[in-house]
Amino acid sequence: MKLTTDRERGASLLSVLVIVMLMSVAAVAATDALARSVLIAKSSGARAETFWTARGAASAAASYLTKIVKVSEGVLNSESDLFTQPITLPAGNGMVMLQTKEASNCFNLNAISGGAGESEGDDASLQAYEDFLVSVGMDKAEAQSLAEKLADWVDADFSTRTYGAEDGYYASQAEPYRAANAGLRSVSELKAIAGYDAEVRARLDNLVCLRPSREQSVLNINTLTLEQAPLLVALFSTELSVDDAKTLIDSRPTGGWSGVEAFLQQDTINRIAPDARNETALSIASSYLTADIDIGTGDLVTTYRALYRRAESGDVSLVSMVRRDF
Repeated sequence: MKLTTDRERGASLLSVLVIVMLMSVAAVAATDALARSVLIAKSSGARAETFWTARGAASAAASYLTKIVKVSEGVLNSESDLFTQPITLPAGNGMVMLQTKEASNCFNLNAISGGAGESEGDDASLQAYEDFLVSVGMDKAEAQSLAEKLADWVDADFSTRTYGAEDGYYASQAEPYRAANAGLRSVSELKAIAGYDAEVRARLDNLVCLRPSREQSVLNINTLTLEQAPLLVALFSTELSVDDAKTLIDSRPTGGWSGVEAFLQQDTINRIAPDARNETALSIASSYLTADIDIGTGDLVTTYRALYRRAESGDVSLVSMVRRDF
């Protein structure tokens, strides 16, 4: 009888130990889950604080840019303080640094839209894009093919251009998908379009953009860089060679040309017939600006890029803001 009692006591003790062990494991798991929840909450709070700090800085930058741009009537050059001197501001527990850059000088891909042959403007935009592709080193056949494939991707119809691509082509791929038949949402979307391989996209890098309107970019001749010479050829005159365009940019006087007329008086330009020049594509004012906004909190630095548009009134407004990942 005593032996049975001892066994029962031992079994009871073992049960208690198992229960204690399970409770300990559960407590550790609960503590770990709580710690993770607290960490996630802190991280989410920090991200939210960083975003709203950036948003506030972007709005403040719009007011600051409006003041600067109204004084100069939008006239800026590559030596302007706005581009060469970053702005540092205190913000909460950290610092905000803004670096403004020219954003007018690019080929607006949103200028290419509408159905095939829908209007003369659409045809002109498509031709300008073909000229642009030739200016970055592609032959005419490849340029026409790439231009028509982009046009088919963004237009609203399902008709395939001669060298274009619509749903039939994309549905036949190893991983089938459909043409967007809508305007591009990001330049990175080009990788989904037939023909736009890594080599092609590398040639377009930093030369193409998306703007909220279908109007083609107006180039600021006083902020153009040598790398942007193909834009001058495609949007101003195909009678220029890329080398001619680079020479013009490289010979730009300190502080820039006093006006478009001064630029047009250059010998290289004078040799081009007036009807072969698109003078409306040139300006000495900037219509778009970007600002890289660095938010520093502790050891963490988060960068956002904001796009601004200058209206005819001189007011600068925020168009978009995205977080930049490196």
